[in-house]
Amino acid sequence: MKKIAVICTAVCAGLSINVSAFAQGCIADHKGTSMDGIDIGTVEVGSLVKQYFDYFKAAGDQYGVDPNLLAAVCMQESSGRNLSYREDGSSYPAWGIMQIEYTMNESFGKFGYDTTGVYWTPEDRLDPQKSINYAAHLISGYLIKYDCDYLKMLTAYNYGSTVLDRIVAAKGDDWLSERVNSVNYVTNWPYSTYGDAQYVEHVLRYYHNYMDYAGAKIRVNGTLVSFEDQYPIIKDERTLIPVRGLLERLGAQVDWDENTRSAVITKDNKEVTLPIGKKTAYIDGNSMELEVEAQLINGRTMVPLRFITDAFGIEIDWEQDTRTVNIEY
Repeated sequence: MKKIAVICTAVCAGLSINVSAFAQGCIADHKGTSMDGIDIGTVEVGSLVKQYFDYFKAAGDQYGVDPNLLAAVCMQESSGRNLSYREDGSSYPAWGIMQIEYTMNESFGKFGYDTTGVYWTPEDRLDPQKSINYAAHLISGYLIKYDCDYLKMLTAYNYGSTVLDRIVAAKGDDWLSERVNSVNYVTNWPYSTYGDAQYVEHVLRYYHNYMDYAGAKIRVNGTLVSFEDQYPIIKDERTLIPVRGLLERLGAQVDWDENTRSAVITKDNKEVTLPIGKKTAYIDGNSMELEVEAQLINGRTMVPLRFITDAFGIEIDWEQDTRTVNIEY
């Protein structure tokens, strides 16, 4: 990788955003702990982040993570404390999460194998695209576990969910104040400190709304739905969903017709067929026009949510502040 010069740019519009705004939706799908007294975007953002916008955008939209928040996490991880070195001895920010080297090498390797067919090594963390994708994957899992509470997600990302869960169990709603004592909640840790008590604040100071977020979340009976490797996205003002990830949960059978390259969905004696790339679908053989066609994204068949739910009589509700589709079933 070529040497990258870090050139700071001005803060977006010269404004800082208070966490009160954060709790009210500064990060689009945040729904959880609020914390006053921390500013977002009060530190200049390196041009390095902008060079990798395409990676952040693609990974964020794929894994249901605000790409701006993903960039902020990675910027914090590589903000000067975590450096890697080339053969000539020169240093550069390690976009790869540093703890991959120590505690996550197996899961990082398996993630590489599952997504690319190649088992990644710890050295692969130095590849920005690989490490950013892995970061998005980890964040996505934490967001599901902590029900879109971004403050808990960031803390779990820093400490690990086991330590965070112990803190929350001990302190309840006051868990944030206990972060400075996190070492008290770690077992088999030989040092007097653990993690970074200010990690949340560090990350939020790097947060800027530079990139549009195409992602969306789905709740069924109040519970967030976890998708394996492609989350719902909003495209042309319509929500597209991974066809198996949701519809099988709702009791539908999903098949693939290779001859017509179509997704075939059966539920309650009704059959819906959606050919990939076509704006014509079929309900029990009768043609219907679509506003957005079914399509393949990251190897997953994505279909228009509203058309599918209307076809099967499933009622949905859209929550704009958290970009969430609510389904009671």
